[in-house]
Amino acid sequence: MCAKIEREVGTMADDLAWIGDHWYFGGLVQDGMLSDICLTAVRGMDPVDLVVRLGADRRMAERPVPFKDFDRRSVPLADSVAMFGRSGDWAYVLEVEKSTWHLIFLDRSGRDTLVPQGCELVCLDRFLHEHPWVYYVDAAGEASAAEPGDSLLAAISPEDRLGAFAALDAAMRQAGAVRDTFPGCEDPEDEDGELARRLFRAVGEHLGLSLPRREIEQGLLPAVHLPSPL
Repeated sequence: MCAKIEREVGTMADDLAWIGDHWYFGGLVQDGMLSDICLTAVRGMDPVDLVVRLGADRRMAERPVPFKDFDRRSVPLADSVAMFGRSGDWAYVLEVEKSTWHLIFLDRSGRDTLVPQGCELVCLDRFLHEHPWVYYVDAAGEASAAEPGDSLLAAISPEDRLGAFAALDAAMRQAGAVRDTFPGCEDPEDEDGELARRLFRAVGEHLGLSLPRREIEQGLLPAVHLPSPL
């Protein structure tokens, strides 16, 4: 079973739409994150345990410094400096441009180690060198993935014994985050950003996941070094 989350990190939380707003065209902030943010979250896990499973040193994760104070210049370019925390039942990790979890998945190893039986995982990954995507693992260990604008049920056709994929897909459709329900934009160049905004909001609202925007932009959440698994 997954460990009960005991740490509360962050304060006032916002829905996730603001991350989608800046996924493609966001500006820079001095101390924290704003654009190209990748989110990995696991329901029912302690935040420190999550980053340790992603490769962080436990001693450093248990005594972290704020992201704004982390010496990011000392970290190899292929590695990641991540913020981490808790939102309700979810432990989450925030990275820029690509997620360590996605890299582990691409290496075709370690998913069962990272996502214990009975835990859910959601990953919204910017992954600049490939198509961005949403990846969801339900509590039965089944998985589905889609690019922004696509249906979770179309690409992989998962068994969906728990009905979790159908429920999330329905929330995405209701939010206009799937292309056949997307209302469009006056300027077609705005459509990718609008789809991302709707996707983040739908996933956050359906799964009960929100994040503290001010603390993220100002780099106030704890930070940890995640080595590249590739």
